[in-house]
Amino acid sequence: MNESEIARYFFHPVCTEEEIDRIFNVQNASDYLLKLRAETIVDHMRLFRVYRNKALADPNNWSLEKSFQTTHFDRFIKHSSQSVAFDCSNVTYGNMFSNDPNGTIFATEYGPIITISEALTFFLKFAHLALLDFDTVVPPHVRMNALRIAIRVMLKTEAMDFLMDPRGIVPESVGMAIYDPIPLQLEFIAGHEFAHHILGHLDSGATIKKPIFCTISPSDKDYKPLPVFSQLQKKELDADRHAILLLEKDKPHQADVLDAALLWFGCLELYEAVSEFMCPSCPWATSSHPTARQRFEQLVTLSESLGRGKTTLCEQFLQTIDGLKPIL
Repeated sequence: MNESEIARYFFHPVCTEEEIDRIFNVQNASDYLLKLRAETIVDHMRLFRVYRNKALADPNNWSLEKSFQTTHFDRFIKHSSQSVAFDCSNVTYGNMFSNDPNGTIFATEYGPIITISEALTFFLKFAHLALLDFDTVVPPHVRMNALRIAIRVMLKTEAMDFLMDPRGIVPESVGMAIYDPIPLQLEFIAGHEFAHHILGHLDSGATIKKPIFCTISPSDKDYKPLPVFSQLQKKELDADRHAILLLEKDKPHQADVLDAALLWFGCLELYEAVSEFMCPSCPWATSSHPTARQRFEQLVTLSESLGRGKTTLCEQFLQTIDGLKPIL
């Protein structure tokens, strides 16, 4: 067995033969994204174990590429104007496992590639169980344990085997309430990245190198650093606004996405608080994004400008977030 065959062998458990051919002979942005996904999974045993089980569950229809959905990207395009939809359809996009909960735009020789972390769905499910009000009483210890799991998901210290080990069963009504905001939140995050493209934020070509996926293990600190587009904080806030404003052709849907985005920023603020406590940022270093609280407050202002007003629910929600941060 020669060196090339040995290299291909590592991908066999999670990829089809056709996908392996594409990984070793990248021709376009879709191939490049597939390569990033596959290499990240093969290089991290916890992810590899999960995807190997997925592949074995349906070997005749399995495809690594098709296992990553693009529904939230497609939904944003569907609810945008025809011109915006045309611009977005010319960009390669999809989920992958990555460090950044905000989404990432990779700068490649094949053009920009917009990605969202696959782990976000699981983070949001458990964060919602901790934060939302339900018709059914959820005990405080269940909420706190759910929040611990949510944070561990984003820190990459929780195994992503939720389909094999769901960590517990909740009543159907609670499960539906947990899941309902997630497609809208992912649509907002997709819209935020698309907005960078629509607003011309990528035209400057300014990039920084960031590792794709790393845990809190020191050995993972510099895992595959790749160029990603770097944005000023003002541009990040502009992208947040336009992720909502570009949905103007469907006002009820726009309002639903706005509400879901506010919930998302509350969840994100808890993760930011833990991350900052565990590994404080350099006080004079430039952050790539405004804080979740700053982004939340801007969307509340946007809500007022759209005639929806500022509700007391927002204030109560922020009080809940502020109460949980010192506990975490």
